[in-house]
Amino acid sequence: MTPSLLELQQSLRRSMVEGEDAEAGRHVVSAGLAPRQRLAVYRNTFGQTLVRALRLSFPAVERLVGADFFEAAARDFIAGAPPRSSWLDEFGAEFPGFLERFAPAAALPYLAEVARLEWAVSRALHAPDADPLDPAALAAVGADAQARIRFTPQPSLGLVACSFPADAIWRAVLDEDDAALAALDLASGPAWLLVQRGPAGVEVLRLDEPRWRLVQVLCAGRPLGLALAEHAGDHAAATLAELLSRGRLAGFELAPPCDPNSDFRSPT
Repeated sequence: MTPSLLELQQSLRRSMVEGEDAEAGRHVVSAGLAPRQRLAVYRNTFGQTLVRALRLSFPAVERLVGADFFEAAARDFIAGAPPRSSWLDEFGAEFPGFLERFAPAAALPYLAEVARLEWAVSRALHAPDADPLDPAALAAVGADAQARIRFTPQPSLGLVACSFPADAIWRAVLDEDDAALAALDLASGPAWLLVQRGPAGVEVLRLDEPRWRLVQVLCAGRPLGLALAEHAGDHAAATLAELLSRGRLAGFELAPPCDPNSDFRSPT
């Protein structure tokens, strides 16, 4: 019986990802090379392509552990979490969490955090463009509705919280600055990082914790009234002004008036 295209694709996926060649092999013409050997060639190319994609997204991680260690870790990761999309720029989101659990990397407790930063940088690099929010649009919102404003962040904006100075490690490794690496104090964390693509490229900036947490809830869609009530302080107005002036917000909407999370006033 001739398989459908979907069945053929599924059998080929099992061959590439799981090494199960029996079913796919029945539909491969030998022509001088056994089906298993032909499939092995494609499987090797498949693996190399994914390892290369991870190398491009995590260059500092590779330099920290070395090329051989990185490839071994990458292949273990690929075996457990193969791509779900043909767009390889999306492949690797789970790699930092994998490294956190990867026993051979236990001697480098900061490795997963450097990987999280690198993934945020990669996301920022490949994010679509969006016009910044025009502050004049906010001025048109009535005073009674301002508490219900929910912001949409720029697609390239990312936030990373680290126990270690991951940004300093990342810069020193990529700059091949041995003196900076030697001077690093791993106990100098935590670090609260904001990542965004700007006109000059991807920026990685440090914020203090109160500002970072306010930015986090605002970018997660927390209504403005609640966000300011939960993260009140002298930093709030300046943080919001900076988000607008630096073009870190792309738009906003108003939460429904009946939404209990849209206002910070106590219910009557």
